[in-house]
Order: sequence, then structure tokens, then C-alpha cells
Amino acid sequence: MVNFCVVTSHEGISSSEISVLKSVLNIEKVDILGSCGLQFQINPKKKLPDKIELESRKKIDVNFISEDERDVHLLVSDMDGTILKEECIDEIADLVGKGPEVKSITALAMKEGLNFNEALERRLALLKGTGVEVLEHCIAEKINIRSGASVLFKTFKKHFGETAILSGGFTFFADRIQRELEADFSFANVLEIDNNRLTGKIMGSLINSEKKTELMKRLGARKGKSASRVVAVGDGNNDIGMISESAVGVSFKGSNQLNISAKHILQNSDLSAILYLLGLKEEQFVY
Repeated sequence: MVNFCVVTSHEGISSSEISVLKSVLNIEKVDILGSCGLQFQINPKKKLPDKIELESRKKIDVNFISEDERDVHLLVSDMDGTILKEECIDEIADLVGKGPEVKSITALAMKEGLNFNEALERRLALLKGTGVEVLEHCIAEKINIRSGASVLFKTFKKHFGETAILSGGFTFFADRIQRELEADFSFANVLEIDNNRLTGKIMGSLINSEKKTELMKRLGARKGKSASRVVAVGDGNNDIGMISESAVGVSFKGSNQLNISAKHILQNSDLSAILYLLGLKEEQFVY
């Protein structure tokens, strides 16, 4: 089995830094995938450094993957905090003067292990009565798609297969982000609205950690394909299930608990680094 060490960063990796990496890894041949990504073919039996630091202090991500793991046909991604820089519910709360209360609950749910179902119920209760116009203002002025997200989705669709957003957030936002990224599927919670105001509840089944994992497996098994040949990326504790059960599970700027469960961790690269992890060259990226 062929194995690779993939090094990525949010900024270009220089020739002198490549030389340092070759020396540290004691590997002469390097495959330069692009300005921010390169790979080394490695012997899985050879012991490599636990941590690699460049003299330039440039922040890099180092991940290991096999050729077999790169045989994927579906990308699933969390939305809030992953595709988006922000947590939509926190931004809504800011606009109606409930920011600190809601953000503290979000932090507990995403990073500290508070039950997601309880956290969502508590946050929505605080937003009861919020007008739809606030949500419209939020998505127009407060929400930003992360660097590399569009490239990741469009390139994955061209070279590998289908793409999906699996969000514990809301369809009000997810449906629009789906159109922007040209994703094949999108699943999120449906806000209950009465007289153009939030009731503080959701409609239908809750998209939580368990549901995300179920949806990932269902989408992965479509057309008779393997349910596990999936790339899953997220940032919070409610992404642990789908990331730990996918072939290529990526923690993107994730919580400590998620980092423990994920096979791959990206802290210093943008989302397009996942394409380097899958072995693509920058010239194959779709912009």
C-alpha cells in the first residue's frame, strides 16, 4: 500500500522550507502539489517525527493518508464554523441583543460537550419572537463563506463525486449556501415561523450528531456505492460521529474532542487543503 505525508499551509511553502521538510523527514523526493501543498511518499514502517516545525515559524499542517483512503465518492461538510466563518445562530443573537447568552451556550455545545439537542432548544428559546427580517439582514451582512470552500466543493464534484451540507444549523441559511457552492444535497433544521417571527422551535426531525452520521451513510450508499468511502469535515463535537466513521475524517479548526476522533486535522490551512490531502494538484482545482 502506498502511503503519503501531506504538508499544507494557508500560505505558500517556499523552496527553502521544502528543503527543511525533506531533511526532517529524511526523504529526498517530494511531489509539489501546489503553492500551499506538497506530499512525500513514505514507508509506513519508518518512524517519523511526532511534530514538525519550520525554522521560519510558518504554521503548517501535516497529515498522513494512504492511496486506498483516497478512493472516495462523497464529500459531506458541516456548515456553521466550517464552511462559514461564523455560527449563524450567534450572529442572529447579536442582532437582537442576545449575543453573550447564546454564544456561551454555543461554545458549550461545540467545544465542551453540552448535549446538542438541549443547547439548540435553549438558544432558540432566547430567540423567540425574532423577525424574519433579522435573518435576512444576518445572511446579507454577517455571514461569510470561508476561503477554499467553493474550490473544495466544485473541484470535488468534478474529480470525485457528490457533495452535501449536513448542518445542525438552519435551512434558511443552508439552502442558500448550497446554491452558492453548487452542492448536490443540503440537510439542516427547519425554523418554525409564525407571522414572520420565530416561535423558538424547529419543525420536523432534529439534525444532530446521530442524524448527521445517518445521513452521511445513507448518501454514501446511494447507487450501490460503499457507505464509508466518504470525506467528512467539521469543527464541533456534533461532527464527531460522521467524521470518525468516514474514510477521510477531517477536523477543520476543530474542538479538542473532535481532534481526538479525526484521522486528519487542519488548523493552519484553508478548506482547499482537503484536495491536496486527496492527491490533487492545484492545476486541477476548479475556481
